[in-house]
Amino acid sequence: MYYVFLFLVTKMETVTLNEKGQMTIPARIRRVRGFKKGTRIAIIEIGERIELIPMPEDPIKGLVGLGEHLPPIEEIEAEADKE
Repeated sequence: MYYVFLFLVTKMETVTLNEKGQMTIPARIRRVRGFKKGTRIAIIEIGERIELIPMPEDPIKGLVGLGEHLPPIEEIEAEADKE
């Protein structure tokens, strides 16, 4: 089943929690994302939504290049001034 959300096409999978509150990430997603036993995943709540974010094996290496995706400081300051 495909859904369009914020102009992105995504594939939705449905999982069921077991009695311990655990779920199994579908095999297709594990395979595509390279998840294996022991992969750490952060669970982030964003309003009514939750996101699963894989954590890097080496947290320091995971920070490399992080700033490249941030907007320029002028844009951040302009947004802050609006509020």
